[in-house]
Amino acid sequence: MAMSAGTVVVADDESATGTGMARAIYDADIATLALPVVPILGNTDPPWRVERPVNAADIAQVQAARLLMLSEAARRANAYAAGIVTHITGNAKVTVSVGGLQRTPSPNNPDTATQAPASPVELPVS
Repeated sequence: MAMSAGTVVVADDESATGTGMARAIYDADIATLALPVVPILGNTDPPWRVERPVNAADIAQVQAARLLMLSEAARRANAYAAGIVTHITGNAKVTVSVGGLQRTPSPNNPDTATQAPASPVELPVS
């Protein structure tokens, strides 16, 4: 299975869909965000006042700010995942020196144990 950066996108309702590393990075990132709470229409609790209760424009402004924060988290996650996967697949190697890359003996006899490589084997990561 090839390593996939994946992608993540945020819809207008703040729901996110995504796959791979990008989704994992996004989920970790938004867990650290201090998203503003959407106020309730007519609320007068601080920072709102009786003279200035929450109105529809206030709610829309907070919702827009939240969507921007989540969209930026998705943008960062996509960029980080793409860069990380590119770096890993271009540079990482796995060395197997004991077991794992067994081969059947020749001639192939079902009762003969498989054999480990005679020397370490490097495999590219993809």
